[in-house]
Order: sequence, then structure tokens, then C-alpha cells
Amino acid sequence: DREHRHRIGRDGWTVADNLQWREEYAPPILARIEEKLNALKTDPHVPADSDLMGAVKYALNEWEWVPAIFSRGDYDLDNNLIERMQRLVSLLRRNSLFFGSHKGGETAAMYLSLVVSCRLNGVNVMEYISDILNRCASWSPTTPLEQYRNLLPDRWKRSETAD
Repeated sequence: DREHRHRIGRDGWTVADNLQWREEYAPPILARIEEKLNALKTDPHVPADSDLMGAVKYALNEWEWVPAIFSRGDYDLDNNLIERMQRLVSLLRRNSLFFGSHKGGETAAMYLSLVVSCRLNGVNVMEYISDILNRCASWSPTTPLEQYRNLLPDRWKRSETAD
């Protein structure tokens, strides 16, 4: 709940603000969780071969990495973004029955990958595709590969001549 009170980029909230917020609220919570895990590990009422003990041991073995999640202000603490992107893959899988051929499925997967990359980079997909198609159509066959690489969604800057 605490993590969802603020959003980076909204109301002037920055990555630095988020990190400061995490450094304030997270350590006491993490300390209590680790304390409870250690108490469960030594609890004689929890059988050594139980699923609970297995989960406790796993969590304690990985514990050094848990506080690291809170060491930066720009780390997501959930996987909601990835889940939304995976939904596109699920829809594609269902719709792939209608691609007509293996090559059609490959083409659709390529476009889906491009759409997901655009979304992850905050790029409007329709503006992006329109712009890169117009640019590529005007380039010569000897255009350097690096110029094409600069059209990838993480590097793309809208053309000055685009309307």
C-alpha cells in the first residue's frame, strides 16, 4: 500500500523522492519480516519437511537480495507492467489461429514485440510506425545500419518533418 501512494512523474514526485520514501518506510518492515522468518526457522512446531519450512529457508537463503529491491527509487516492486505486456502475448496466442501460416505468425510476433517495446519506452505506436515507414521509404539502399538502429523505440526521436 505504501508503495502506491506516489508515482514517479506525478505531482513532481521524482526517483530521488521515491528512494527517500523507501529508505524511510522499508527498513523497519524488512527487519520485522526477517525476524519472523528466523523465528519460524527455529520454531519446533514447524516440521522440518513442511512446505512452510521450505518457503522460510528459501526466503532466508535469498534474503540478501530482498533489501536490494529498495535500494533504488526506480525499481518496480511488483510485476504489473510485465503482466500487462504478457496479456498481449496471450491475446496473440489466441488470435494466432487466424494468421494463415507460420510466416504470418512470425510477422505478427515481430509486430507485437515492436508494440511492446514502444509501450515500455512511452512511444505512441501509431506515430512511431508512421514516422519510421516514411523515413525508411525515403532512404537509399546504402543507408548505414546504425541509422536504422536509431529507429528502435528506445532511441527513436520523432522526425522534424513529421506532421
